Amino acid sequence: DLLWYMEKKIVPDLDYLIAKNVDVKDLRALFVKLTVQMNKVSDENLKQDLAPLFINQTYIKNWLQNWRESYLRLLADYKINTITKLKSIAVHRDFQTDNFSFIYQYDTEDNKQARIVCNISDYWINFNDGDLQIVADEKISNMIELSKSGISSRIAPKDKLAKYAVLFHQKIETYFKKTNNVMLGNDINTKVIRMTADNLNQREQIVLNKSTLLSCELDDLFR
Repeated sequence: DLLWYMEKKIVPDLDYLIAKNVDVKDLRALFVKLTVQMNKVSDENLKQDLAPLFINQTYIKNWLQNWRESYLRLLADYKINTITKLKSIAVHRDFQTDNFSFIYQYDTEDNKQARIVCNISDYWINFNDGDLQIVADEKISNMIELSKSGISSRIAPKDKLAKYAVLFHQKIETYFKKTNNVMLGNDINTKVIRMTADNLNQREQIVLNKSTLLSCELDDLFR
């Protein structure tokens, strides 16, 4: 299960780990502990667990010979970034889906870049049900760049986009406080946040009302 999650670059559920009294302030140390724990896993126990699940026992034999190397390879691919500052905020509208993406680009400690993308359906932007009672922070508002996707004040009022940009920025800042400014991977995307449940794709989408969107944490929205 762990290797499958790592192949998908799944971000650990930090609230779950905190509830289990696991210190998540240093994610590097967390992965060190995980790697040490991997060395305590018994191949014989794994064989007993897996053998009844597969007809092809040769597959199990080969997997048992290689799973530790696979773990180390996946761990190396699991980029661990220390975020230093917010560089830019872009808003993009996908005209095939009408979804809006708020793209937060960050500089990292090793002079690279990472980003967090928060995705919402157009309903939040285009209808009064999505109006937010949030003060649009001037600094955040001035950072917003409308992408070359044709977003205009006619399609989406910039003051409304700014309020969502502030909301997601607050959630990101709270998340980074929890992780001590450490981010797993170079790119984290939320599910598409919707208000309606028709034809819902639970793998890629999540349904919330406005009060839940305001109060939930960023990692509640991750894919």
